[in-house]
Amino acid sequence: MPGSNAVQGKRRVTAVIENAAQSGPGWPSISIVIPAYNESDYLGDTLAAVRKAAASYAGPVEIIVVDNNSTDDTAKIAADGGAVVVFEAKNQIARARNAGAAVAAGDCIVFVDADTRLEGDILSKVAGNLAAGAIGGGAWVEPDLQGPSRLLLKYLVNFFLMLDNVTVGPFLYCEREAFLRNGGFDEEFYAAEEFVLAKQMQAEGRRLNKSWKIIRHDNAHRVVTSGRRLGRWGGLEMAFRNAHLLWRSGKKLRQKEQCSHWYGARG
Repeated sequence: MPGSNAVQGKRRVTAVIENAAQSGPGWPSISIVIPAYNESDYLGDTLAAVRKAAASYAGPVEIIVVDNNSTDDTAKIAADGGAVVVFEAKNQIARARNAGAAVAAGDCIVFVDADTRLEGDILSKVAGNLAAGAIGGGAWVEPDLQGPSRLLLKYLVNFFLMLDNVTVGPFLYCEREAFLRNGGFDEEFYAAEEFVLAKQMQAEGRRLNKSWKIIRHDNAHRVVTSGRRLGRWGGLEMAFRNAHLLWRSGKKLRQKEQCSHWYGARG
């Protein structure tokens, strides 16, 4: 049952945090939550990169993978990779992310997609931003592509997202308490739930005099995601394909059949 898995996960998560507590004062504990549905082709590399990023961070880190009712070896790969595994039966990204957050014990939660690699001192950058007064934020994301597609997403698409201080799904971080106060991801949405949460937390941040901080590209800290869904033009084709979802104030974002691009077979 999902509930019993969550309870077991909470016990294990608590142990992970306590065992890493000797890292010293000043570094917040971080919970990394990875939602995963049939991600056996990508999850192993993601976990290896997350473990490497965690090893370079001075504070305690826990890794939580939410098996979102997969039919492949996702759960086994997650367990073999040292992650706490939580089960969420309903195939929905918002619910999977919330299920992971429900058992997270860290001061900060970092949400990472199952096909995304963290590189360098990205977790230290997250901790530094929070210490400087950020309530949360995201990061520039680049695809594992070559040529014009990579450059378009890395620079052009990220630049336009930055203008509105928008966070994209592969990487989002926030204070855990702020996440809980805002009710987590809105489970009415089957896509773009990260945008909704970011806007809510930005509003709270303004009331509390805290910022929503986007981590820009730097060779010292990178977030690299699979280009499997981006199409030929580094995210622009994907944006055009999904532009209809925003019609009528995002009503279609609440209908799973309208969000098939995110719930179809992995390519």
